[in-house]
Amino acid sequence: TTIMLLLATTTTTLLTAQAQEETTSSQTARENSKPFYLRDIQITDTITLPFSPVTVFVTLLSALFITGIFNAPKSSATASHILMDGKDAQDKLEKMKKDIKGDYTKFQSLAKNFSKCPSGMADGGRLGVFKPGMMVPAFDKAIFSKENNIGEVIGPIQTSFGWHLIW
Repeated sequence: TTIMLLLATTTTTLLTAQAQEETTSSQTARENSKPFYLRDIQITDTITLPFSPVTVFVTLLSALFITGIFNAPKSSATASHILMDGKDAQDKLEKMKKDIKGDYTKFQSLAKNFSKCPSGMADGGRLGVFKPGMMVPAFDKAIFSKENNIGEVIGPIQTSFGWHLIW
């Protein structure tokens, strides 16, 4: 009976070991059947990171995208202008600037009467809302400069379109 008991124990142990080996080999086969980019990252035989290269790539791409959103230019401006061209445009705009004296309705009236830009005739020189880089460089610099105060007339400024007085 002792021999039978020993034989039964050995058989059970062998069967258990064989079952574990089959489970391990089926797990390995299943893991190896995945494309490399979906497998867990294996550093050494014993160290495996529990995520795939695709997961790492998507995470990095998401982080770059999110930081790009938060680092986008946040400033924007709303401006109106009077555009004139010709030899005496700068002098005329200097005189208009003195006449305006901080009165926006007067600025709009002058824009409707004298501006060469279609926005001047239609809507008192209003250009709407824009962000840095949307206008020509000299205009952009004047609008987004920290030295210029909101509610004051800026200019005359020369651009490729002519001379501007900006509100």
